[in-house]
Amino acid sequence: MSQTTTDAAVVAVVEEYLLESIIAASMFALTVYEYIITLQREVTWIWLRKWTLATWIFLANRYLTIAAVIIVVSRPTAQR
Repeated sequence: MSQTTTDAAVVAVVEEYLLESIIAASMFALTVYEYIITLQREVTWIWLRKWTLATWIFLANRYLTIAAVIIVVSRPTAQR
């Protein structure tokens, strides 16, 4: 009976790992996709205009989000 419980626990852990991996990969892919499709507009509307507080807030929001996604995706699995 304990072998069945252990097997079920292992299966549950593996399923959880796979789900976390799929979600992390999806989050990364969506972030990269969004960055690529909006880069031209960002250059036109943000980088080539006068730098204001709004510009700095936008850039901080955009690039800190990208950095956070990269950190989350690249974390070792044992820490998740």
